[in-house]
Amino acid sequence: MAIQQLAMLFAVSSAIQKAALASFTSNNLTHNPFPAQAACQELQALYPAVTHYPNSTGYVQDNEDFWSQASALGPACIFTPARAEDLGHAVQILKSFSSPFAMRGGGHMPIGDFNNIDSTGVLLSSSGFKQLELEGDGHSVHVGPSNHWQDVYKYLEPEGKVVVGGRLGVVGIPGFVIGGGISFFSAQYGWASNNVKSYTVVLADGSVAKVTPENCYADLFWALRGGGNSFGLITDLELKAYDVPVVSVGIANHGNITDPSVYYGNVVDFALYGQTADEKASVIPVINTGNSARQSGIISYTTYRFWSGNISAELGNSTPASLSYLQRPEMRILKDNFAPKTMHGWSEETAPTFSKTKGLRQRFFTPLTLRVKDKARTVVALEVIHRVYFDAIAFALSELDVWFTGVSPFPMSARSLATSARKINTVEGMTIPRGDPMGLKPENLIVVEFSVSYSNNGSYEPIVTDFLTNAARQIRVELSQKGLDGLIAPWLYLNDADKSQNVFGGYPEDKVRALQQIRHKYDPDRVFTDLMPGGWKVAHA
Repeated sequence: MAIQQLAMLFAVSSAIQKAALASFTSNNLTHNPFPAQAACQELQALYPAVTHYPNSTGYVQDNEDFWSQASALGPACIFTPARAEDLGHAVQILKSFSSPFAMRGGGHMPIGDFNNIDSTGVLLSSSGFKQLELEGDGHSVHVGPSNHWQDVYKYLEPEGKVVVGGRLGVVGIPGFVIGGGISFFSAQYGWASNNVKSYTVVLADGSVAKVTPENCYADLFWALRGGGNSFGLITDLELKAYDVPVVSVGIANHGNITDPSVYYGNVVDFALYGQTADEKASVIPVINTGNSARQSGIISYTTYRFWSGNISAELGNSTPASLSYLQRPEMRILKDNFAPKTMHGWSEETAPTFSKTKGLRQRFFTPLTLRVKDKARTVVALEVIHRVYFDAIAFALSELDVWFTGVSPFPMSARSLATSARKINTVEGMTIPRGDPMGLKPENLIVVEFSVSYSNNGSYEPIVTDFLTNAARQIRVELSQKGLDGLIAPWLYLNDADKSQNVFGGYPEDKVRALQQIRHKYDPDRVFTDLMPGGWKVAHA
């Protein structure tokens, strides 16, 4: 009886809120010169405890706690609900005022206006959605979008389980997943987005939907597997959990290698042979430099090596054969901490490195993706990328007070892409497109990523943009001159792309059309396209 009374009370309360909102919307001015301020006032009236104005503690926390300081934009107010229904009401209010807004997940996206907005809009923060709950059967875990992967790994550590999540614990969750999500575990289990059982999503009309591949939202579920943020606001992700109590992972520092072809040759060997033979193996090669006293423009080489298992218990503490390409004699190792540990332990170990970049601006740029056909041609292509990038950087960034940068050519195996070749599914008469929105064929790839960290000065933005775009353009010109442009795949990894890049231009046309149709079905008024401008929008593809 008490439960029934509580349910009735909740229903009445919800109905009152909706009625108040409907009354307000019907009486609201058709045009308001300050839509964000008006929306903030209404949010404050309905939800005073979770509506934050400038200079309040809640506001400062959510406006400044970003990986890149380019995201500290100063919205008109910040709304931090803890219930999906309240977030849905906020979407209705914002829509009624035509107020721009942004949605923040973990705050790791380096593009400033993709996860925040200035005083012309409202920031919807997921900071109230902190849930972590393992299902009773242990096969999946519910994750709130305000968590980072390190939080999930920590929660699952006592159970000896992991999820297919970020390779670094500091990375946020919802944006990572809907961008596809490349993981250390991808060769075994596919993209992070392939390992979602369900989403809870606030739709453009403010309603809340549980989205699964088996229910009436199966088309929306498909779109969220790499289609970006044009479809709704995620308040819960149910992720598949796997029994992996211990992994073996670490960072090898090779110092300065005078002949880049030596390093790239071994990276390509891993791409061709190591990852093909061993689905448990993964690497992240990083070549970096900077203008600090410690770096002084010297180029250094580092390799993150990963194996999904305990080398001590399973291999007698020997290095897996698949990873031996990255520790050949010519790949001298000055320092190495490759050893068995948990994913949470790995996250804790690497966190201090990334905390050093707090207070700086960050940029990602993915100039191209290479098809790995043969060793010789791929190594030449990587040498071109290396030479063009590092020859230009010192001069191009000479005006910046502080900068450091890296090039990361990380391999992706055909194994990890094989899940894209799944059969067409039909649900209640719907035909769901084959595979996922990215439409990649199973083939060995090397995804090239540029990253730049630099002083928190807005005037530096165009300098960094010019450098990245000019380097990418020159690389493609030189690859074409060498007859290597056939190695370039059209696809760009959304999660590592820059705002200026045409991400959906690399998706198959039929997948883009399907995404556009699904976007129109669930958001015909373009709420998540026009009022929420941050992110790559399928309507603009």
